Amino acid sequence: MSDTGERNQKAAEVDGLLLTLANDRLQLLLPLAAVAEVLEDAPLPAQALASQPWLHGWLSWRGREIPLLAYEGIAGGKTMGYQECQRVAIINAVGAAASQGFYGLAIRELPRPLRLSADSGLRALDVEAPRGSALVVEVRGEPALIPDFELLEQLVVSAGLKRN
Repeated sequence: MSDTGERNQKAAEVDGLLLTLANDRLQLLLPLAAVAEVLEDAPLPAQALASQPWLHGWLSWRGREIPLLAYEGIAGGKTMGYQECQRVAIINAVGAAASQGFYGLAIRELPRPLRLSADSGLRALDVEAPRGSALVVEVRGEPALIPDFELLEQLVVSAGLKRN
């Protein structure tokens, strides 16, 4: 294969992570570059206001206090207790919350890495995406949500404003 052919093939591939949320029914598909780190046995966060079902609380990470989001609460579902998760995907903030740098998503299992390409079986499903999701997809026979990062970062900003 020529150098140009190899570059085109690599450009058509995207490394991603499949995150299983606390309720085991929801999975998020994120680009690998969106995730800064995954914490196992993360400490319990400082409690959030009960009026925000999408916020588990504030997590101390690398000398920062970052909001820990409960994706199920954002999507309108039942939020599981943080004890059900104990793993956190630290997400790079690049939009509205860029000044905060990062936020966390509570997850149940270690993320599964995926290399996605045109022939990897990724397809959009013709269903309404829940709040917090840009799209519902099927990847390798499993449903997954592609997050609406813009909304997530708006919530991160709002959590910071309500905390101060």
